[in-house]
Amino acid sequence: MRVFWILYIFLLTGCGGGDSNSEENLTFPYIQILTNQNTQLVTKNVTLTWDSKGAAYCTASGDWLGNKGLRGTEEVEVTKIGTNLFTLLCNGPNYHKEANVEVQGYIIENKSIQQAVGNTSVNRELFIRYPQNPVENQYPLMFVFHGAGGNGEQEMNRHSEILNLIDEGKFIGIFPTGFENRWNVSGETNADDVEFFDLMIAELNNSSIFDTNNTYAIGISNGAGIINKIAKEKDLLKGIAPLMSQQSEPVGDIVPGIPLSVYQVNGENDDLVPIEGGSGVAGTIFMSAQGSAENWAINFNCSMTPNEEEINWGTFEVVEFTYADCLNGVEVKYFIVKDSGHNIQFENQTDIYNQIWEFFRRTTS
Repeated sequence: MRVFWILYIFLLTGCGGGDSNSEENLTFPYIQILTNQNTQLVTKNVTLTWDSKGAAYCTASGDWLGNKGLRGTEEVEVTKIGTNLFTLLCNGPNYHKEANVEVQGYIIENKSIQQAVGNTSVNRELFIRYPQNPVENQYPLMFVFHGAGGNGEQEMNRHSEILNLIDEGKFIGIFPTGFENRWNVSGETNADDVEFFDLMIAELNNSSIFDTNNTYAIGISNGAGIINKIAKEKDLLKGIAPLMSQQSEPVGDIVPGIPLSVYQVNGENDDLVPIEGGSGVAGTIFMSAQGSAENWAINFNCSMTPNEEEINWGTFEVVEFTYADCLNGVEVKYFIVKDSGHNIQFENQTDIYNQIWEFFRRTTS
């Protein structure tokens, strides 16, 4: 009887000890991969960090390749628009385990900037369009301001010629949206859009890819009005192209701080922004188209006898006036498009935006 109890106690002790040793000897495979950014501009890098336990070796697949250490850090390029998938497969003696991380590649970026409008803080929107394959470390900026009732995204998608210039690497396009879809030139809204331009420049200065010392602007109708105002009040633009609007009389009274090149286009039969000046859209009192161009030219000490030339933009007859010999080599041009109203239908018959860009590069280098 005594022998039986000793044996029974020994068996119980042996079973319990065996289970404990078995748990300690089990292998728990572990793998993790992380990225420092979930979104990134195409052709730029993100940093991947990974760790594994219980594995013998790891390999990469998807949008990166090769043998990888059991843990490490590596910069990888985001090569395409949309999902870039970085997968890591780690293998042990009797298992394999996989982990992955996604990074969204983009060439269009939607940003919001907070601004006080009245007593309310509002989010002001802008769209940034980068080249399809950005290769330079820094690009000039082209702001494009929509007309009344539009928005930045619509304006970005409206002009294929501007997008082509962006994809050629000429500049990065900035397409902001007006508060309540309008720009405050003559009391259209309560927003201070000159301040909004300042805020956009400050935001863009946070990234070295934006050359804010080489900044230009195209504006259409109400958008043309605001770039005239910004150019008069701020020393930030090297060239402007106001299309379908000249300066208002109050803006004309402002003396600009620096010379800049001006490419002004007006329709001969414009009934919203009359080329002869006076009362126009939104109750604005406009200078004449000629008076607005002369105002710029006088401020920049240009020759006040313009060169006049008749040209064609497709089927449209155009009269071109050029004020040259200005300070710092800038120029002032204005165009009267005959038999045209308050529209830019001529853009389908001439490479107007390429002409504007070449004008800016020639006169502001």
